Amino acid sequence: MPEDLPFPDDSLPVIDDTRLSDEFGDSPEILAELRDLFLQHVSDLIAELGDVIAAGDAARLAQTAHTFKGACATYGAPRLAFVCAQLEKFGKEADLAAAAHYLGVLEDEGSRAAAVVAGITAP
Repeated sequence: MPEDLPFPDDSLPVIDDTRLSDEFGDSPEILAELRDLFLQHVSDLIAELGDVIAAGDAARLAQTAHTFKGACATYGAPRLAFVCAQLEKFGKEADLAAAAHYLGVLEDEGSRAAAVVAGITAP
């Protein structure tokens, strides 16, 4: 993988527990529903981004990465949102080579986020 590709800063949490607590802590039902939705869709969106990159569709890469970035930001997954923002940028720049190199980062961060989210229980 090229060394000049940006990586999430180590200071960014996988999941921002404070954001989740501040935003949804008073509603365990909503927190549980969001957790389940996130887990249901994260692997599908990662696979879709891989397919879009393989197909060479830069416009769809930008659009799909933008959508996924928003979901990650809403849920409080800043590292994964960062990765999606980079993929969105690569799509807008039609830099599919960088996007292809970045798929491993997406998969790693997606797995990390899913593992943390799976462990979240409603208070």
